[in-house]
Amino acid sequence: MSKYDNIKTAAELVIEVQLNGMSLAQEDICRAQDIFGHTPIEELARLANDIGRDNEKGEPDPKGSWSSDRRATQSTFYSILTNIWHWEEVTRFWNTHTNPEHEKLVEVRAIRDDLKEQLSKLGDQLENSKAQVKAEHEARLAEATEKLDARKEIDVLKAELHSRDMDILELKAKLYDLLVERKEVV
Repeated sequence: MSKYDNIKTAAELVIEVQLNGMSLAQEDICRAQDIFGHTPIEELARLANDIGRDNEKGEPDPKGSWSSDRRATQSTFYSILTNIWHWEEVTRFWNTHTNPEHEKLVEVRAIRDDLKEQLSKLGDQLENSKAQVKAEHEARLAEATEKLDARKEIDVLKAELHSRDMDILELKAKLYDLLVERKEVV
């Protein structure tokens, strides 16, 4: 029979320990482990971070700056935890839910993930831009090639035209010579 048998929640256990101290009897430690084991992690984190301060709205806040009449639960919570959990688990819980350095790490990781996502989007945009530039370059190159080919064809046609003009001029000269010769003969 444990002295904590009537206690149902971790918050009630914290209040009991604040008032009467932690019982180190084996059955009491086992009951405390059972109570903590059946408490949602959010509730444990709330108890672990309650420093007895409120935010400007009067709500319990581990970063709060307003003094409250509530008694802080953080030190009692971790005192209980060190008696019922292995020290590695206590340290892990502290680092995950209470340690301000961990909170900063989580924020930095979120920023890092956001930057990675932005970098990925920018990389995709860069690849799209490169593809567009390449397509535009190829289109302009094809257009320049078409213009060059058209220019060559125009030059060939001009040369043919000049050759025909020369042929016409030569034929006119022959015709003139024939006409002049015929006049002399007549």
